[in-house]
Amino acid sequence: MEPEIFAFAIVRRGYDRAQVDAYLAQLAAGTTPDTPPAFDLARRGYDRAQVDARIAELRAG
Repeated sequence: MEPEIFAFAIVRRGYDRAQVDAYLAQLAAGTTPDTPPAFDLARRGYDRAQVDARIAELRAG
């Protein structure tokens, strides 16, 4: 099964892309961390609202 690709908008200040990608890779591998993610803010990062919504969907289902 191929990993799901997430296409988040890149904004001026958003979540650190490497941290988000690593967290989503853990979720895709079936590992759900006990604590909610805490991503650093970075220039040209992923749109925070899009990432938060997608993580909420993945954790719920």
